[in-house]
Amino acid sequence: MLNLKKTAVAVLAFSSSAVFAGTMGPVCSAVNVTIPCESTAWELGAKALYLNSSLGHKGLTTSTATGSVTNDIASKYGWGFMIEGAYHFSTGNDLNVNWYHINNGNSRVLGGASYTGGAPDYRTGNNFYVAALAFNPGTYISASPQWDAVNIELGQHVDFGDMKSVRFHGGFEWARLAGRGEFDASGTVLTVTNSVDPTLNSFSTNRSYNPTYNGFGPRLGSDFTYDWGNGLGMYANGAMALLAGTNKSTTTLLDVPTGAFVTTTGNTVQVVPELEAKLGLTYGYATAQGDLTLDIGWMWVNYFSVLAGPNATSSTSSDVNFGLQGPYVGLKWLGNVA
Repeated sequence: MLNLKKTAVAVLAFSSSAVFAGTMGPVCSAVNVTIPCESTAWELGAKALYLNSSLGHKGLTTSTATGSVTNDIASKYGWGFMIEGAYHFSTGNDLNVNWYHINNGNSRVLGGASYTGGAPDYRTGNNFYVAALAFNPGTYISASPQWDAVNIELGQHVDFGDMKSVRFHGGFEWARLAGRGEFDASGTVLTVTNSVDPTLNSFSTNRSYNPTYNGFGPRLGSDFTYDWGNGLGMYANGAMALLAGTNKSTTTLLDVPTGAFVTTTGNTVQVVPELEAKLGLTYGYATAQGDLTLDIGWMWVNYFSVLAGPNATSSTSSDVNFGLQGPYVGLKWLGNVA
C-alpha cells in the first residue's frame, strides 16, 4: 500500500512538472552537408556582356564668374564577352579558366560652345585669367576604356540539402585595364594679363591621356545557388582579388596661349584590391549529350584606385577607380565523360 502511494505521488509530481514546463516543441533536423559523387566532365560556356564602364574622366572644366562649366563624357553601355572552359573531376572539384573582355569607346562633340567670365588660371596665379572662350565646330572629347581579365579557379562544390549548394573557389587573376582619353579643340580665347586690356587669340589644343595597368594576384570567391526545381535556379556570386602590378600613364597637354607642349609620364608598382558580384537566374535542360544551361544576370566589378585619371586643367593626375556594371546573358554546356 505504501509503495502504491509512493508511485501515485511520483506520477502526480511528473504530471505537475509537465504542466508547468509545457509540451515539447517541433524538433528541427540538421541539414545534410554532402559533396557530389566522383565523376568526370567537361564544361564550355560563353556570355554576351552589356556593361557600363566608369573611368573618372573629367573632360574639360572652364571656370566662369558664376561657377564652373564641365564638358564631361557620360559613360555608356558597350558590348563585350566572356568565354570559359572547365574540367570537373573527383568529388565535386573543378578547374575553371575564364576570360572577360570589353572595349567601350565614347565621344562627345562640343563644337560651337562658348563661355564667358573668368577666374585666375593655374599657370601664373592671379596675374592671368580667361575672360571668354569659344570652340570651333569639330571640337570633341573621347574616352576608350578597355578591360581584360583572365581567372584561373580551383573549385569545390558542396551541397547543403536538396535545394542549396555553394561552390567555393580560389586561384589567380591577371587583369589589364586601359583608359585612353582625348580632348581636341580649336577656337578663340580672350585673356587678360596683369589687368591690361583683353587680348583675343586663336588656339588649337590637344590633350591626351593614356593610363594602363597590368596586375596579377590571388583571387577567392564563392557561388551560392538555390534550386527551385524544374530546371530553374537563382544564384548570388561574389569574389575578391588583390593584384600587384605596374601602373603606367602618359598625359600630353598643349598649352592654349603659348602653344607649348607639356608631357607627363608615370610608371609605378601598385597593389590594387578588386571586388566583384553577380546576381542571376538559370534554366537547365538535360539532353542526351549533356546539360545545357541558360544564364541571365547582372554583374558589378570595381578596381580601387587603379588608373591615373586626367586632370582637366593641367598635366597632373590622380588615381581613380575602374568600375563596370551591367547585364549579361550566356549559355553553358556540361558533358559527362564518366
